[in-house]
Amino acid sequence: MTLPLQPVRPGFDLRLRNLTDRKIASNVFLQQLLYYRIFFNVAWLIFWMVFIFKNYWVGLKLKDKDIVRTIFFIFWFLAEPIRMFAGWYGNLQENLPWLLMFTILSLVPEQGTILYLLVGTSRRTAYTKAVQIVMLVLQWIELLTGLYTCVTMYKVQKRQFYLFEYILNARRRQRLHAPGMGSPGR
Repeated sequence: MTLPLQPVRPGFDLRLRNLTDRKIASNVFLQQLLYYRIFFNVAWLIFWMVFIFKNYWVGLKLKDKDIVRTIFFIFWFLAEPIRMFAGWYGNLQENLPWLLMFTILSLVPEQGTILYLLVGTSRRTAYTKAVQIVMLVLQWIELLTGLYTCVTMYKVQKRQFYLFEYILNARRRQRLHAPGMGSPGR
């Protein structure tokens, strides 16, 4: 016999704890994308650091005239850990608001940085274009998978909520119509 995780009070229905129709709504593919994205982000940062230092290091100073790129890197550097945490937490804990924050952060600072580094920088080479195209493809795959997971999670959680409410109302109806409990017909 196993003991329940929480103390069971009289009148507690075990069906409420273990709903038979409980489905996992988290997405394994999204989790793998987020996991491997860490390694790609580190390689991406190293690539851009080498590119910037190689092209703009003059004497003892770094003379990079593209201030917009620096601003985008700062926004990306601040938003990326929050975005990654929101994706992990939202997916693993099946927390829809965190997963929505992940998708919003995937659009706003992330897409701007990727598109600016792909199209807007002054010195573009074949290597920078290739790295940014790979980054853009990964970003869109994550974004679309995140949106799909949000929709799936919403549908599953909505169904579970209504199933939970149905069980609670069925218990209430059983108590009202039980003999000796003061049926409404008397």
